[in-house]
Amino acid sequence: MRKESIAGTSEGFQDLKNAMIEMPESKGAYVLVLSVKETQRLVIGRLGRFTFIPGFYGYVGSACGHGGIRARVSHHLASVGEPHWHIDYLLNFATPIEVWYALSDRKLEHEWAEMFQHSARFQTPIPRFGASDYHRSRTTHLFYSKQRPSFRWFEAKVREVFEPSIRPHQLALATSSAPDAGPGFCE
Repeated sequence: MRKESIAGTSEGFQDLKNAMIEMPESKGAYVLVLSVKETQRLVIGRLGRFTFIPGFYGYVGSACGHGGIRARVSHHLASVGEPHWHIDYLLNFATPIEVWYALSDRKLEHEWAEMFQHSARFQTPIPRFGASDYHRSRTTHLFYSKQRPSFRWFEAKVREVFEPSIRPHQLALATSSAPDAGPGFCE
């Protein structure tokens, strides 16, 4: 059951529920930062079989429907029987540790994915992960880093590339369960 793998205990689950209350119900884009502790081999829908190595993964998504960012991220963190999105497969063993987000009526997810893709700080482990609705693109919305990524780096990049109305926010989901792989980028 995914709730247990994310929160660990009923106390941890309550902390997660409290954190989700802080998430806005507005439209926007988000980066779900995940920790993977052990190598895992996994089939991701029609994309195929992939190996996930220990480290940190950032998944870029958008939330344009009813309930906005809170509803979408809550779906990702909830226990589900059958995976709906590519990220749901990964969340069966990865630990969510943070959400970075910005409110916007504009769809930012593709531009944010390009921002990560052009950074030397991240690798792109699976082409088209989370981006299968962009049929002509080989872009991905999943990024890997051996070190824990830094919100400060992300915030600086968003402020550098986007208009001032796009203001990044950070929400911690787990602190004790995620391994610290040393200092993050741009600390």
